[in-house]
Amino acid sequence: MPSSLKQELLDKISATEDNELLQILKPDCDYFTGEGKKDIIDELSSEDRKELLNMLNGPFGDETESYEDFKKATDKWRTK
Repeated sequence: MPSSLKQELLDKISATEDNELLQILKPDCDYFTGEGKKDIIDELSSEDRKELLNMLNGPFGDETESYEDFKKATDKWRTK
């Protein structure tokens, strides 16, 4: 039933008065419909692009905490 889903989405978009939400939705809609010809990283500064590429090419998980360390840290906050 794609047409009912489409209509549901159209109704929700038409009913929204939240311009900020519409501003968030527009680039995604443009991208997925092929209207947004630019890559999302095209708008990044060269510095931000380098940082992003370094993050993507770097080792994953080297800055994560173990569950035990997380639990110890959050247990300090959970007092009755």
